[in-house]
Amino acid sequence: MMVKRFHPGSEEAQDLLSIGKHFIRCYLEARSGLKQLGILRSDRLLQGDYAEWVVAQLMGLELASSTVEKAIDARDSEGRTYQIKSRVVENLHQSTSFDIRDIAERFDFLMLVFLSPSLEVLAILKVPHEVVKDLGSQTASTFRFRWNRSVASDPRVERIIWPDDEVA
Repeated sequence: MMVKRFHPGSEEAQDLLSIGKHFIRCYLEARSGLKQLGILRSDRLLQGDYAEWVVAQLMGLELASSTVEKAIDARDSEGRTYQIKSRVVENLHQSTSFDIRDIAERFDFLMLVFLSPSLEVLAILKVPHEVVKDLGSQTASTFRFRWNRSVASDPRVERIIWPDDEVA
């Protein structure tokens, strides 16, 4: 993307700064509104908080009170724990990976949320901890759960939302 440069102090430069300030104010107001709705819970990227909120709403989960609680993002009414990870992808055929700091930190289910670049929900999958351990691999610094054709066709991976389903 080519960025047009203007002479400092010129009318065009002042207009550009005004427009930039307007969009920054809109962005900050939007973040504030999303925090008030409970969608944005941290100063992280919107994508992660939004994915956690969507999963909690769809599955009736209680989000963890701390956004930094190790390995646990939410709990269900039976006390089962969920770690929620998201990725922005162009389509579900795109391979990607989900990194988990420490696979020994116990959660019951890993929820995978696939979002389009415009943050539309493409798919949500539920993977039991044992399946994550079985299909993932340890790297030098993290545990990696790789999304690929093999994982997509594994019957132990539950499709909560898949392209044929309606997404609110």
